[in-house]
Amino acid sequence: MHENFFMKSTEFRFDLRAKFLQIKRRISMKILGIFTGKTIPVLRWLPCVLLLWSPLILTAQKEMTLSLQACESLFVKNNLELLAGKFHVEAAHAEVIQARIWENPVATFGFNGYNPEKSRYLDMGTDGEKSGGLEQLIYLGGKKRNEVAMAQNHAEVAELELADLLWNLKYQLRLSYFGLYYQNLSYQALEKHLNNLDSLVVAYQVQVEKGNMPLKDLVRLQSLSLNFRNQKSELLKSILECRHNLVLLTGLSDPIRVQPEIKEMGVYQQPREWVADSLKAMALRNRIDLKIATKEQEISGLNLKLQRSLAVPDLTVGAAWDQRGGTFQNEVGITLGMPLPLWNRNQGNIKIAKAQLQESALGKQQKQLEVAAEVSSAFDKWKEALRSYQYLSKKSLLNLEEVQNGIFRNFRNGNVSMIEFTDFMESYHSTLIQYYQFGQNLVSASEELNLVTHSELFK
Repeated sequence: MHENFFMKSTEFRFDLRAKFLQIKRRISMKILGIFTGKTIPVLRWLPCVLLLWSPLILTAQKEMTLSLQACESLFVKNNLELLAGKFHVEAAHAEVIQARIWENPVATFGFNGYNPEKSRYLDMGTDGEKSGGLEQLIYLGGKKRNEVAMAQNHAEVAELELADLLWNLKYQLRLSYFGLYYQNLSYQALEKHLNNLDSLVVAYQVQVEKGNMPLKDLVRLQSLSLNFRNQKSELLKSILECRHNLVLLTGLSDPIRVQPEIKEMGVYQQPREWVADSLKAMALRNRIDLKIATKEQEISGLNLKLQRSLAVPDLTVGAAWDQRGGTFQNEVGITLGMPLPLWNRNQGNIKIAKAQLQESALGKQQKQLEVAAEVSSAFDKWKEALRSYQYLSKKSLLNLEEVQNGIFRNFRNGNVSMIEFTDFMESYHSTLIQYYQFGQNLVSASEELNLVTHSELFK
């Protein structure tokens, strides 16, 4: 009975395909005016033609196939966050230049507004009055030296932040790249199963209507099809999200097709002999955010020195000339000025700087603990991901596919029941998707281990 059913279903699919091709041919002929010999408006039939030929149109859309190395090259070249970070570094170095510049001298000039003895306005002649002066602020207490040192440390922090941004963005790029790769494999496998299942559903509907098959078998197939279709929809959301991330990271507008090279995949699948303590030591040496925390502590120490130096009054040195207003004609004098530190000795800012120095020291210790904990967690994740991936080998997957083909043949010959067939299809599909998920999990865990140690462990 199953054999006759499959023969009829095959004839039905061929007949349906022939009718579909015939309709497409007739519509195309109508547009050219060949079918009836009359001129028919093209615009009236254009939507139908676009709908029928849309698969060919979409296939012809330009698509870039990129290896991981090519994708990373485009990322370094086009990523806007990296470009903005480089300008931030330039601005930080410009602050060092500004910190080295002294204050400009101040020039003053005075003259007579009204001479009551001679009833003259703006009397600036030989018998009038004019004066001038020049003043320069001199920093004392090492203010300028501390200010320049702080600006230099801020510039170094900006460079470290850019390097840290590069690590994080590269981590996101690789997760999105391999996520798209493995989810595409899952999507293609699911689409293949769904197409086969849909053809069964269509054929069963015909046989149910003819009374050759029970309705419960059709409902079971439709339920399995709906389950696969829901999983396909969820996979498509993940694929679109990965594509969106790759577009943002690489700055490309064309669709991206990822195709990693064999060596790019193999580096994640090789067993490694690592010890957790050595990875922690490596992370403590290399982690850029820990270096930033160290720099922040140094900056807090420099800020304390700066605030103490600000308590030292600055000296203003000047020279002054007066035509007739002084004790002598054309008097030339020297001026010295300094604020008296009677009430404001910068006590509050010095206390704040001390508290910030202690805070930054504790922040550095906290960061060290976080780094060690992150390495331990990432290392455990990687070991579990590697074990899971090695448990289900590709050879096992090929054996499973052979079993699936045998189940399908036996089902067609009537040797396997509907319940057994649908249960196996669900198990086979779940195992296949899980295999691709294990591969993606292994890449994610490996890249996380790279990130937390700031080392290229997999290369």
